[in-house]
Formats: sequence, C-alpha cells, structure tokens
Amino acid sequence: MTLIITLWSITPLASSNPYLHGGTYVNIYVKSGDTVWSIAAKYVTDRDDIRDLTQAIKQLNDLNNNTQIFPGQVLKVPMKIIKV
Repeated sequence: MTLIITLWSITPLASSNPYLHGGTYVNIYVKSGDTVWSIAAKYVTDRDDIRDLTQAIKQLNDLNNNTQIFPGQVLKVPMKIIKV
C-alpha cells in the first residue's frame, strides 16, 4: 500500500495578493443580505480579481469559508496599494 500526502500552501497566493500588503483598510458595517463577496464587489474595479479581495477580507477578519457574517458586524476591508 502506498500513502501519498499532498500539502497545499496558500503562501505563494497570499504573497501575490495586492490587498494583503497595504496595511490600510476601511471599517464597514454588514447589512442584511450582505456576503463577503457582495461587500468585496463594492471595492473592486473591472481590472481587479474579486477573489483576491474576498480572500483578504477573510484573512484580515479571521473568517473561514464556513463563517457566517451578520448585520451590524464590523468588518475590515483592505485597500489595494496602487503603484503609480
């Protein structure tokens, strides 16, 4: 019998996520019906990958994929560093 163990790391993805290096964020209050995705959609442009921001919101707020957000909760939404 052969046992194969595969380890996955999000470190390379996290290091390339432009939202995780800025240190700047805004506090938002979750409204009824909000999801992390719908919140992120308000802060990205057509040039951004919304998945980067949703992942950064989850990481910054210690949320996992199963965590529910609720109305009145305060979430930090990181801002992307724009290089000029």
